[in-house]
Amino acid sequence: MLENIIWILVMGFFVGQIARRLQIPALVGMILVGVLLGTQVGNVISPEVLGEAKSLRMIAVMVILMKAGLGLDREKLAQQGTVALRLGFLPAACEAIAIAFATMWLLQFDFLTGLLLGCIIGAESPAVIVPAMLRLKSLGWGVTKGIPDAILTGSALSDVLLLLVFSLLLSFLAQGSATGITLFGITLSPWQLLPLQIIIQIVLGVLMGWASARMLVSLLIKQKWTQNAVQDSLVAASIALWLVVLAEHIPVFSGYLAVMAMGFFLIELDAPLARRLRGGFDSLWTIAEIIRTYATRKKR
Repeated sequence: MLENIIWILVMGFFVGQIARRLQIPALVGMILVGVLLGTQVGNVISPEVLGEAKSLRMIAVMVILMKAGLGLDREKLAQQGTVALRLGFLPAACEAIAIAFATMWLLQFDFLTGLLLGCIIGAESPAVIVPAMLRLKSLGWGVTKGIPDAILTGSALSDVLLLLVFSLLLSFLAQGSATGITLFGITLSPWQLLPLQIIIQIVLGVLMGWASARMLVSLLIKQKWTQNAVQDSLVAASIALWLVVLAEHIPVFSGYLAVMAMGFFLIELDAPLARRLRGGFDSLWTIAEIIRTYATRKKR
């Protein structure tokens, strides 16, 4: 397993750098490494590593969303008003519905099956959006109008929406019927409950992120449990990963939104700590980007 990880990291890094020098996104080179090392071509990677692809992908997504949260600007988000909300819901909904109708015409799917495929295709990858938006911020493009911040927030919200609709559709199609719940004598179907579920996921995700940020500031700054920036980053990454894992077992809040919110609230609660963590997560992303690209390739 150790040999396989070395292959993935070394080959992914150098082929990514070669792609960058050829004026091609490094992600393209990393995807190529995944193809060459995978079962389709080289068959170099052992089944044990392939079996851990989901966990590795989860860690990598946690790192990139933490980076996104630490890069948000509250003043720019306030300036945008409801733009981030509209970016989160309208493009995702329109894309999923358009794909549903297209598959009804091209593939003879029914509408619900087509909508299920639309949720899969419409869930954009944070590994592409977050680095691109953070790069725009570093270059100063669109920063005065808060465009990168709005897109980062909208991306997280759209993933919450699509994941909820996907899980509902999957349950509905697998069971052949949908069951609702009864509140105060009124029976609500899953479709009627969907807006409430989305609101609950978002609100609880933000609250969990806020509580985790407060806990992190208390541990690292007030109680001084760590001695350097590396330890700060490790503790923050562990708490962020715990949020993602907890959301998998208790799906009443969005774990990925909670991670992003934690990074955002850290800026508000303790800006110097947030700056140290930003540098630490930049370093972690150098490794996580390679791992996530390969893990996503195995998923597909």
